[in-house]
Amino acid sequence: MRWVNLGLLLTSFCALILVYAQKYHAEDLSVQVAALEDDIAEKTQELSTLKADWAYLNQPGRLQPIVERHAAALNLAPIKTEQYQRIEDIPMRPSGPDTDGLEALLLSLEAGVDPNELSELPSVGPTPPERRP
Repeated sequence: MRWVNLGLLLTSFCALILVYAQKYHAEDLSVQVAALEDDIAEKTQELSTLKADWAYLNQPGRLQPIVERHAAALNLAPIKTEQYQRIEDIPMRPSGPDTDGLEALLLSLEAGVDPNELSELPSVGPTPPERRP
């Protein structure tokens, strides 16, 4: 009975040491979490300041004199409406699959011609119209 009591006493002592070690470890972790939260708050404040600075630096009223001063050196020119395409210039999507092109591809594969070499593809039907650049 004496050995049982001594064993229980040693087990209790070891458990006590482990509980205190766990307590101090949890306190260290809470200090680290608080430090990280402070760092996040600081970075959020810094980001907010940087966004405000960026908004100020990108104001059109501030940028226009800079653009005018350096337009010749940077070869800048205003955009003209002729530089844009019209909606009518966009080709319409085909109503069905390109069966002529598929047939030409299959014929070239049967003939043993490499499809990547466009000059050797057999012609099956009318060629599609050229697109404007």
